[in-house]
Amino acid sequence: MKKTLVLTHEYYPFKGGVARYCHNLFKFFKNEEYLVVTDNLEVSSQKNIINTRLTWPYLKPSWLLAYFKLKKIIKNNQLEQIFTPNILPLGSLAYFLKVPYIISLHGLDINLAMANKPKLTRKILTGAKAVIANTENTAKITRDFLGQADFKIKVLYPSVDFDTSYDPIKLEAFRKKLGIGEEKIIMTLGRLNKRKGQDLVIEALAQLQNDYNFKYFIIGRGSENKNLELLIDKHKLSKQVFIFDNIDDEDLIYFFKLADYFVLPHRQSGHDIEGFGTVFLEAALCNLPIISGDSGGVKEIFNKPDQALLIPSDDLKALIKAIKFLLNNPLEADKLAQAAQQRAKQFKGSKAQSLILKEILK
Repeated sequence: MKKTLVLTHEYYPFKGGVARYCHNLFKFFKNEEYLVVTDNLEVSSQKNIINTRLTWPYLKPSWLLAYFKLKKIIKNNQLEQIFTPNILPLGSLAYFLKVPYIISLHGLDINLAMANKPKLTRKILTGAKAVIANTENTAKITRDFLGQADFKIKVLYPSVDFDTSYDPIKLEAFRKKLGIGEEKIIMTLGRLNKRKGQDLVIEALAQLQNDYNFKYFIIGRGSENKNLELLIDKHKLSKQVFIFDNIDDEDLIYFFKLADYFVLPHRQSGHDIEGFGTVFLEAALCNLPIISGDSGGVKEIFNKPDQALLIPSDDLKALIKAIKFLLNNPLEADKLAQAAQQRAKQFKGSKAQSLILKEILK
């Protein structure tokens, strides 16, 4: 295959869906087959990763200085094509560098690009060597925007290589540390932002706290942390709702194993939609009953009603009803969990997805 520049704002170990998506696609490649260039502060330069500044907000275009920097990197490393999951602004860079490029789309990115720079977005998409989408939903949004129902887009779902093995002794240590007794444990894993809907879960549990014995573990970090803390205080839920903003990846399995339910009622917030939701696959593989929002790519994960409870965006009554259903009907909850687990096993692992990508990059 042609040596590829992976040009991205997000890459592992940064915790985010796009970062994991890219890392999982390339982690099985040989180092000499690709080079990552990123400006993410959590990613250090090493082996075949270069961390360097890519945008300057006071310049127009913001990537102007990076253009000259990347021309040198491309020449010095004999790079033949570019793969980028950031259509704007990095897709612009790829377009003007006059190097063959592949655009990877994830949901929010294409929505913002269409709204803010439609003409440039159209040029970038139609000029690409290939366009990859993380879901059929994202592919449809793109085709509808271009007005080309037959525009070629390859759908590569995010892969999941989630190791569900665990240390029973460590599990019991976590149980003791978290003070878990007879309560039912509800869990959410995801970035703390408005779209994810952690606030909606808190509002729902505030109305259920007198009737049910539960704890709610919110795992993640983000801009809504303070607002969620204020909401917890407002409803006097400090003994039932807890935020964990610094959990190592290897410890996530213990939260999944201690949980009884996974609840992430994501909403569509403006242009921001749930592109896919790998955490739903992880929860399903851990045999958890799931409550999800019904927007974005999640409907491609759970494509039958017996696999998860999907609720409309911002529908507090529907969320309360769904939570009560799971709490009151353990046998039905188990059936949901089993069906979700079987569905999750149908998705390809990252090694298989990498092989498909290699064909695209030839």
